[in-house]
Amino acid sequence: MIKLYGMPLSPFARKVLLVLDYKELEYENIPTFPADESPEFRAISPLGKVPVLDHDGFILPDTSVISRYLDRIAPEKSLYPEDPKLEATACWLEEYADSKLIENCAGLFRQRLINPKFFNEPTDEEVVQSILTEGMPQCLDYLESVTPESGYLVGDSLSIADIAVTTCFIQARYGGFDVDSAVAPKLRNYLDRAFAAPLVVKRLESEKAVVNAIAPDLL
Repeated sequence: MIKLYGMPLSPFARKVLLVLDYKELEYENIPTFPADESPEFRAISPLGKVPVLDHDGFILPDTSVISRYLDRIAPEKSLYPEDPKLEATACWLEEYADSKLIENCAGLFRQRLINPKFFNEPTDEEVVQSILTEGMPQCLDYLESVTPESGYLVGDSLSIADIAVTTCFIQARYGGFDVDSAVAPKLRNYLDRAFAAPLVVKRLESEKAVVNAIAPDLL
């Protein structure tokens, strides 16, 4: 049995949940906050982060490592291209999404949704403006330069790059940000396709209850 520890609205947990859904693997999602300091959780997450995978007692933290592991145990519809250069490109875009892109997308999510709705703290508009005027434009410029006119980000089938980038922009949407087609037309068209894909639609439907509990007026 596969168990995934992590909150559904975590972009990193969502990334693995999308992989699990794509692979059609049975699993149980155990909602767990990254700030969980319980000895039980820290025993399986040395860095105190989510998600953590438990596969019949085999414990594995870190989103990218988990995704690669799931691809190996369920190699059908692989998310990693066979061509070495395409595989490297997909892994690089995954890394970019997991670091630079999510830093900005999750920043807006935290400031505009989590802080005011969950922690009852005011939005830091200085942080928001820094993201909107500095961080996010850099991300959009880069992603626009590598996004194809049609199809997937890498190769001719869904890859880990698509899942990693899409989960970031879902987070940004929850933070009140969407990509302007006048600024990044190729990226905007790509995201329209990504958000309309059945895999993503299903995942967003499953998140509605959680989002509505935090911010009933958001969706």
